[in-house]
Amino acid sequence: MTAARRLAALLAIAGLGALAAALGPPAPAAPAGAAPGRAASASPAAPAAPGRAGQPPPRPAFAPPAAETLLAGAVDQARMQATVRELVRIGPRMGGTPSGDRAAAAIAAAFAGAGLRPETIEDPPRPAHWEESWSVELVPGGRLASAYPYGFSPSIGPVTAPLAVAADPARLRSAPPPADWRGKVLFVAGNALDAGAYRRLAAAAGRPLAILTDAPGDGRRYLDAAYVAALPAMPGGGPRPLPVFALSYEDGRKVAAAAGAAAGSAAAPTAAAGATVRLALRSTVGESRPRTVLATLPGRDPERYYLVCAHGDSDSGGPGADDNGSGEAVVLELARVLAGLVRGGRLPAPRAALRFAVWGSEYASSGAYVAREGERLRRCLGVINLDEVGTGAERDAIYFESNEVPWNRALLRAFDRVGADYAGRPGFWPEYTTNPSQGGTDSYVFLPRRYKGVLASALQIPATTVYTAAWDHLGRLLQTPGWESPATPDPVHLAIDYSRYYHSSGDTPENTTDRKPEAMVRAARAIGIALLRLAFQPASGD
Repeated sequence: MTAARRLAALLAIAGLGALAAALGPPAPAAPAGAAPGRAASASPAAPAAPGRAGQPPPRPAFAPPAAETLLAGAVDQARMQATVRELVRIGPRMGGTPSGDRAAAAIAAAFAGAGLRPETIEDPPRPAHWEESWSVELVPGGRLASAYPYGFSPSIGPVTAPLAVAADPARLRSAPPPADWRGKVLFVAGNALDAGAYRRLAAAAGRPLAILTDAPGDGRRYLDAAYVAALPAMPGGGPRPLPVFALSYEDGRKVAAAAGAAAGSAAAPTAAAGATVRLALRSTVGESRPRTVLATLPGRDPERYYLVCAHGDSDSGGPGADDNGSGEAVVLELARVLAGLVRGGRLPAPRAALRFAVWGSEYASSGAYVAREGERLRRCLGVINLDEVGTGAERDAIYFESNEVPWNRALLRAFDRVGADYAGRPGFWPEYTTNPSQGGTDSYVFLPRRYKGVLASALQIPATTVYTAAWDHLGRLLQTPGWESPATPDPVHLAIDYSRYYHSSGDTPENTTDRKPEAMVRAARAIGIALLRLAFQPASGD
């Protein structure tokens, strides 16, 4: 039986004939320099001709192995979308909060539903906050729908107070606040409310009741959603006494208009005659323990494993659909698919175990895992972290990070090969690349400081992050020599896609994961296929 017939027979047995039709016969490899994803001629491929003297013969067209096709067809887009919606419905899922605990229970149930045994671990105590309800309203002017409290803001109100505007926001960093701000709600435009300005206002005799800010306030980002952040710690570790509400740029313009002057104008008055703000916030600030959930698909070698992980909190305290409900959904989907294929006999048990983790709190919980494991981390063959795999603003790409780390070579080459093999095929990515380290996510807990990580030991743990967007603006990176991708427009000067709703009140399914659900499918397929190649014994004839 030919390889093609074996593939068709396996697909028919699995009930995946439709996927075979979608994937179709593999297109001939595109010539060097061809546009990414552009289909080559559909004419039958001629037998490979011998290369010129001293040249290797042309590489044959890639034919997806049966196991990889089975895995790709088992990935369920609708299930992942529903997972993200449910996580967002539960709440921001910050570590150690009621919504975080409910989410951990839901994740444990999902692992159990996949036939795995979940383990829930309480991580060390850390500062925590959660917000039960809030509202901000201009009087007159109506509700400011984008308003979102900064993390660690204390409860306030309901209260109605006069509106004041910082006429020269830059002076907040150096000049004492006016005494007439006392008892008012202060609007601060742009990025002037940094940690120093907040602490100065919080300690002032003329401290306002609350602050509204449209940071970053540049008219290009966060137009319809508020950028959500956390208040800085106070000197001596005391409570933050002054609540802050983030606003979208558009709502910031409404507040500035209500004050009767353009925000940031040196000539603007500090208070608006007759303009008031009605606001309320019910919040809890304290210390509690995040809950991390682990589950393991056993391998034939019980001493070795790959770790597939994602942070379970929304990080900023916002809705957290893309960041990082998308990562959680893909971890759960990979656990379901791989465990199901093994349990059904369509895949052998992996050579190395597959450990799945959803961290209770980004960095803190993965750091606690590293501390608990200690020297046992030598058993970890690779960390595959998912962070923001549910959106993308300008590109249609998937990225595999930290290719400059020497001991990442085997792990990243596996992803690079998967990227090249499937680029442009239906159901996969038009564009892909590996890229150098950027920092800022849980894979860096496993990497040392010289690679933007935080690991203090001498262990060399392969670790990468798979993502489709990072930060809130188009990133530019110089590619590591030797890692140039044929399926990205400029393989040397990389363009890294971003989220329009990064760390914002607008990071909802409607704006991110439901708008671009194929991003999660691609991430699940990329990681699943890479794991087949890394952790499973290839089937005979593949």
